[in-house]
Amino acid sequence: MRGPYRACETLGISEYRQQAHLDAPLDTVWGLVGTPSRYPEWWPRVIEVRGERFEEGDEYAQVTKDPTGKVESNFLLERRDDLREIRMSCKLTGMYAHWFLTPAQGGTFVEVEMGMEPTRLGDRLFDIALGKRYFRRWSEQSLDALQEAARRGQVGAGLG
Repeated sequence: MRGPYRACETLGISEYRQQAHLDAPLDTVWGLVGTPSRYPEWWPRVIEVRGERFEEGDEYAQVTKDPTGKVESNFLLERRDDLREIRMSCKLTGMYAHWFLTPAQGGTFVEVEMGMEPTRLGDRLFDIALGKRYFRRWSEQSLDALQEAARRGQVGAGLG
């Protein structure tokens, strides 16, 4: 396509990466990140997750709280490599999260990439105006909450 639509499409892709070292073993962190049904326990804004299975190629429903209220979206589990990596994306907005885990120094090194590959005009405009800041903040909150949930999991298991 030509004209401003193509320029908007090119500019309307954001992503934000952040890394952290969590003081929790890989299997504890993977138990939280690799299991979408556990996201409401720790992932900010996620209220509910419904699905039969959570394997690569499966879809599940996720209810998220945003400034306008509760939003239910269908997610595709695009990639899942046990104890290493999981990527999911919203089929409606193009929002995605991609988590990488590596054992490191008695804990877990976590890298998360969040972003949006918008297909609808409204999502493109949101992404251009607020995407980078939105995903940076959500990434920071997510890593903080994941650290806290992993700590609670260790204490509950008698490890902390």
